[in-house]
Amino acid sequence: MYGEGLARVLDAVAERMPKAEVESVWSFPGVRREGREHGLAVICRRAAEGRYVVYRARYVLHLKGQDRGKAQVDVEETAEAPAELLPQVIEGVRRRADEAGDADVVDLAHWHADGGDGRAV
Repeated sequence: MYGEGLARVLDAVAERMPKAEVESVWSFPGVRREGREHGLAVICRRAAEGRYVVYRARYVLHLKGQDRGKAQVDVEETAEAPAELLPQVIEGVRRRADEAGDADVVDLAHWHADGGDGRAV
């Protein structure tokens, strides 16, 4: 269901916080260079009183060589904001990360519904 890089990000997120608190995830297109895919996602987690905590997740997925299939994922808290400011916060995270391209909202229905990792087969 999800590409390998995004699936690794979602695995890391699930290890760090309850899935039920994850409101939305925006995934930016992965960039392939030198046998690796580099990607970025923005995660919005519900907090108290209508506020959200925003995280930036970066990953590097090895596509070639003896490290093929290995990934490094870094999830970092970047902001806290009310719902109405989330679009500006997400744009700021994207801009600071120097990522090209527009983010797509990830359909989290499968991820929320079961313990599976949602990887494409």
